[in-house]
Parts: sequence; structure tokens; C-alpha cells
Amino acid sequence: MRAMAAKIHSRWGAAALLLFGTLVVLALFLALRPLRVDSPASSSARALLRLDTALGATVEPVDRATAGMLGLKSSGRALVVTSVASNGPAARAGLRVGDVIERIGGRPAGDLHETADLASVEPLSIRRGGKETLLNVQLAEGSGG
Repeated sequence: MRAMAAKIHSRWGAAALLLFGTLVVLALFLALRPLRVDSPASSSARALLRLDTALGATVEPVDRATAGMLGLKSSGRALVVTSVASNGPAARAGLRVGDVIERIGGRPAGDLHETADLASVEPLSIRRGGKETLLNVQLAEGSGG
């Protein structure tokens, strides 16, 4: 009986050792592999991400459904503000969730490829409650170009 118990014990010990070794190898593999951060696939998605970072707010292109919901005549090339960081440039300038950004520095807001060369202070033409307003936004450091 003892011999049989010793065989079972040694088998479980070997299995536990094999499992432990596998976990160590897996942990080393995960720890030593290079970290890869994926970026958005399209150039307009990357431009939108740069704009989000510069503003300290999240903006999305206005589609037909959103344009209708906001009472806009057409979606055009506008962007709607979907979130605002509490201490970011957009919040300091008075930008609010639901504001529709129509122009950035005199250019249509939806022309995202042109927003790559943002200045440190940009005037935003926004529509809020059916009225057009102009806000000057001091963009985040290092966000332009």
C-alpha cells in the first residue's frame, strides 16, 4: 500500500512541478516580449485622437441621425462633444458635452487632416442650443503638429 501511495505522490509532484515550470515560462514570455500599442487604423481616426488629446475632450463626427437629434440642418463636417475632461483645455474654455464644433481655426471641424497643424490657441466656432458661439481654446502642451 505504501508503495502505491509513493507512486501516486511522486506522479502528483511531477505534475505540479511541470505545471509550475509552464507557468514560469509563460510569465517570462509575457514579461519579456515587447509591448505593442496599437494605433487607430485610419488617418482620420488618428487625427481625431490627436484632436481629442489637444482639446482634453472627446469628439465624434456628426452623422445624419445625430444631426437630426441636435436639430442641425445637415451633418456637414461638424463634430459633437461627447465628453470633457474636468481640468482640460476644453473645460477651461467652457466647452460642454453636446456642443457641436463647426469650425476650428476657421476650417471646417470635420476636415481632420487639416487639424494636424493646430496652433497653441485655436478659436472654435460651436453651436449650442441653436446659437453660434466662439470659444478660444488653449490647447494642451505638445499637441499641435
